[in-house]
Amino acid sequence: MFAKRLRWFVILMTVVALVIVGRLVDIQIVRADRYETLADHMLTRPVRYIAAARGSILDRNGQVLVSDEPASDISVRYEALATLLPNALPSASRRYLYAVARALRMRGRYPDEMPINEIVPRLEARLDALWQRLSELTGLTQSELIRRAKRIRNRVEQIKAVVQRHSKSIDAIAEEHGYHALIAGIDEDLALAVRIELEADHPWLRVEPSSRRVARDADALVHVLGRLGAVSPRRIEDDPLAEDELRRLRAGDSCGISGVERVAELTLRGTRGRVVEDFDRKPILDECTDPIRGNDVTLTIDAELQRQTLEMLKRAVDDSADSENPAGGASAVVLDVATREVLALVSYPVYGYDDYRENYTRLARDNRWQPLRFRAVANMYPPGSTCKVIALYGGLAEGVVTPETQILCTGHFLPNQLNKFRCWIYNQYGVTHGVQIAEDAVRNSCNIYFYTVGDRLGVDRLCKWFLAFGLGRQAGTGLIEESSGIVPTPQWIAENRTNGRRVRPADAWNFSIGQGEVSATPLQCANVAATVASGRWEPVKLVHDSAGHWVGGRSADPAVFDEQYLRILRRGTWRVVNERGATAYGARIVSDDYEMCGKTGSAQASRRVIRKWYKLRWPDGRTARVVASSKREALARFPDETPDVIADGIEELFPPRGADDKLPSHAWFIAYTQSKDTPRGSAPRGRSYAISVLIEYGGSGGKVAGPVAKEIAEMLVEGELRIKN
Repeated sequence: MFAKRLRWFVILMTVVALVIVGRLVDIQIVRADRYETLADHMLTRPVRYIAAARGSILDRNGQVLVSDEPASDISVRYEALATLLPNALPSASRRYLYAVARALRMRGRYPDEMPINEIVPRLEARLDALWQRLSELTGLTQSELIRRAKRIRNRVEQIKAVVQRHSKSIDAIAEEHGYHALIAGIDEDLALAVRIELEADHPWLRVEPSSRRVARDADALVHVLGRLGAVSPRRIEDDPLAEDELRRLRAGDSCGISGVERVAELTLRGTRGRVVEDFDRKPILDECTDPIRGNDVTLTIDAELQRQTLEMLKRAVDDSADSENPAGGASAVVLDVATREVLALVSYPVYGYDDYRENYTRLARDNRWQPLRFRAVANMYPPGSTCKVIALYGGLAEGVVTPETQILCTGHFLPNQLNKFRCWIYNQYGVTHGVQIAEDAVRNSCNIYFYTVGDRLGVDRLCKWFLAFGLGRQAGTGLIEESSGIVPTPQWIAENRTNGRRVRPADAWNFSIGQGEVSATPLQCANVAATVASGRWEPVKLVHDSAGHWVGGRSADPAVFDEQYLRILRRGTWRVVNERGATAYGARIVSDDYEMCGKTGSAQASRRVIRKWYKLRWPDGRTARVVASSKREALARFPDETPDVIADGIEELFPPRGADDKLPSHAWFIAYTQSKDTPRGSAPRGRSYAISVLIEYGGSGGKVAGPVAKEIAEMLVEGELRIKN
């Protein structure tokens, strides 16, 4: 019985073995040519994607600021790019060329009897000639083509490394067998020339429909709009649409890397088309889809207000050039108090939208003007006396002062140290404010009053109110550039200070007048003004889609403040602007129907380092002293050498040190408008706009920043510029 079973088992195994051997013979011998053809087809004709146009960015009135225009890309198969690069041809590239050779011979491009090993060198020679001809047609040097090919290779290798970290079984990724834009955004004449001359004889090259980003009179908004850049492996890995074949980011794509282009990336990004072709480039129609353009987004910003505000800032900065306080730049923000929509978000200086790449090195090295800085949301400044309104609200709310509490300004806060913690009026004129109550202290910006309030509140409670008014957190635009500023709570001090890491009594005195480590952005300070006006803090709004949904901003719960204390702040800020002799009387607006309430600030600030000196030493002992804007620039002057930096120091500061070596001051002014029939101390009636103006190193907030805010306010309320609701 056992022998019989064994015999049947052997017969069964023999049959199975014969079936397997027969199948192998069929695949490897009988149908070898067919399967080789299928493999070649997969190598030479993968799925091709057509880029989708990106959505446009519009201002609140529907003016198109940035949009895509039709263009073309010269794309090259990844394996073919390897012939541009040094070192031996990779095995994947060689397999690809062999597949192309077989396909071309099958289609009669080469005689059937010609060995594949003779065709491949001809293809390599054709590729070498292609790079020279592309250089001649496009005006790009071969070294530039090589640089671009290296960038594509590095990007693909980085993506592959990321993918393989998650799945070690993957040997290759789709980007290694696809086409990549070597030369993007070419015009139609060049595209036609390349199609006619090169495309038919170079199956590894395609002229593909694409688009290029074009701005229209948008330089005033260059920081807000942001720009596109090559997608990074990290962005691909973190892409929320990574599972969507037609919308996910791929190597070689561009995506928003700053400004609104980034914050609205998922809305602006289109859906790429999908094309499957045979070797002769005939589409297989039932496997193809058309690209779908991305959706538009609309800014809350009024482009004309933005442009005119920029001109006002430029005039203020230019006018300061010959003064004792030459400005280093400026910023202005305008908010609609009722909706908290951003109407203007201006940083000066700007740069040309279309000149960015050409002039990047010069722009990045300009430490004097720092034109790349998005000052309105990114730069953190000591807010100076603008935050006295917050300190006063905190003092009233915590009960450490009342509206009628009298505090005597003697010109100095410490009886036994007459040269420290002095009032600004004593420093400038040698006089004092005398007895101050809450409204008076706001009107006169009396340091002694606010030192006292800060002393009674202490750092912890003072910082609590800074946070409540929106400092120390992002204002809500969602922009990657937006800074949170610093509210130096006891915990922050413990984690960040190096000089003993402890809270000192003097911290509360400094913080109460907006000095010390406390810092804020112009956008945050504009929202402080809007909060005082409305009695409510809420996040700002910047961009929405075509359905009216807000894009990118983070939601935050509004905070409501007590009207009995706000009335004191509002009466004080009205007096700041509208009473003769107050700190911003020169900023009162000329209008039959409207007036402005505000608060000045002059915040001491560190000077800006323009250039440094670097002492370099080479391995052979040579040394040199080099002056440059950065360490990188200093070392870049010796591209073929490797010196070490053994010492450095400051060569030039802005503003330059004066004879007295006093710290310069930023000029601040925050304000809001209201109709003249608004009862004193009440929430504003009529068109209410919150405004903040900062002139870097401008000195007096009332004399320098206030007049700019006055111009902006008059333009808004007097109908010179009608803002669309």
